[in-house]
Amino acid sequence: MEINLVSDTVTKPTQEMLQFMFRAKVGDDVYKQDPSVNELEEAVAHLFGMEAALFFPSGTMANQTAIKLHTQPGEQVICDKYSHIYHYEGGGASFHSGVSCCLVDGTRGMITAEQVRASINDPEFYHAPKTALVSIE
Repeated sequence: MEINLVSDTVTKPTQEMLQFMFRAKVGDDVYKQDPSVNELEEAVAHLFGMEAALFFPSGTMANQTAIKLHTQPGEQVICDKYSHIYHYEGGGASFHSGVSCCLVDGTRGMITAEQVRASINDPEFYHAPKTALVSIE
């Protein structure tokens, strides 16, 4: 099995994984009636010592939710110029959260603390958006 962490749509399940999926009990997750999702969320919450956990079927959904939770409209997210949230999520950060992205010229997607520090807007300069979040992949 090839595991490709570049995209949540490239890795394909094995036959054993497919058979497990076909036999899984399913239900409406919105109403917490999907036993597979409920069990997964409970296991992950326990693993990390948290009260609860949420399952996101894709990295994009998780990214967009994180941006929404950690920012307010008009704020800014610092990210690498080749980041997934900027290039591959269809403008989701601006559409869903009303934020802009400050692009950093990293090395193969990696940015340094110095680059982040240099990209943070001066909070006294009211013409620039407040820097609220750093996205690291």
